Amino acid sequence: MNEIGKKVTVDLYLVQMKWVAWYLPIVYVCYFAIVWFLNEPEIRSISLLTFTFQTATIFMLVCGIISSSAFLRMYIKHGVTRKSYFQGALISSIGLAITIIGITAILTWVISLLKMNLLTEVVLSPLGINSWLLTSISYFIVIMIYFLTGWLIGLGFLRYGGSGGFVSIVIALIIVSLNDLLWAFNTPKPIMGLLNLNIPVPHVAIAIVGSIVIAVISTIIVHEIVKETPIKIG
Repeated sequence: MNEIGKKVTVDLYLVQMKWVAWYLPIVYVCYFAIVWFLNEPEIRSISLLTFTFQTATIFMLVCGIISSSAFLRMYIKHGVTRKSYFQGALISSIGLAITIIGITAILTWVISLLKMNLLTEVVLSPLGINSWLLTSISYFIVIMIYFLTGWLIGLGFLRYGGSGGFVSIVIALIIVSLNDLLWAFNTPKPIMGLLNLNIPVPHVAIAIVGSIVIAVISTIIVHEIVKETPIKIG
């Protein structure tokens, strides 16, 4: 990566971290408020990490859309190459996902040490009570896929207009739905939820490999569209 790519990476990461500085505290407050006021076993069993992960899917999706609809045009107009923009946007999104999951995992761990009566029934994730590493890695990969699908949707509208944008939404739904087949997470299931397929969830190692493959394919698709997206200067 050249110096311009590095500057784009840092710039995008810092800009999006300003959003995270608002987003995470709001999510944390909502979590404790919901657990406190809704005295239901199903709610009380959700960990802060899992609760934040479920909201982070939408947050990263929106970040992906903004990455193409706003940042691509801005950087191209300032003389940044598409290659530098792509590298910066991708790496900054990885840093963003690591930060969101990392900070929340640490806070969730600290809360578990406090042994609060309010959170005695909490289960870390569907992967198990003490699956800290697997849960963090899995959540990171999944929210990255949501970022990539958001990026794809934004690029679809920017590159191909309304009809192309609609096609990109369909492709994004397929990508997310295929990934959902690999996990027993309570993420939105726009297609598989309608089909109501009872397909057994694979072993977590297979799920991680499968999600990585989906993420790589999505990244390649995004890269190819970025290379071909015309930007009007002026």
